[in-house]
Amino acid sequence: AGRRADAKRPLALVLVPTRELAQQVTDALTPYARSLKLRLATVVGGMSIGRQASALRGGAEVVVATPGRLKDLIERRDCMLDRVTVTVLDEADQMADMGFMPQV
Repeated sequence: AGRRADAKRPLALVLVPTRELAQQVTDALTPYARSLKLRLATVVGGMSIGRQASALRGGAEVVVATPGRLKDLIERRDCMLDRVTVTVLDEADQMADMGFMPQV
């Protein structure tokens, strides 16, 4: 804690294979993020990419993402990972099984 993320430039990334797991991870992290005054953004397919891009523009220290949507946001230049210092690959074996390794 202490560092603040610039617009579109998170400091930590949690990559998960499914939007359901993304929601579970977000729910689990939210109390900690609140107590540490960290902004949390969840970016997953099947939800409004505009709202997700807006959350990133507002600055989010931690991003929980699925590979496909994260790739879309990077390609749109709505998310840049150059400031990420912590990366968590949750269920990496499942992401590999699902064919997400090129995005990862």
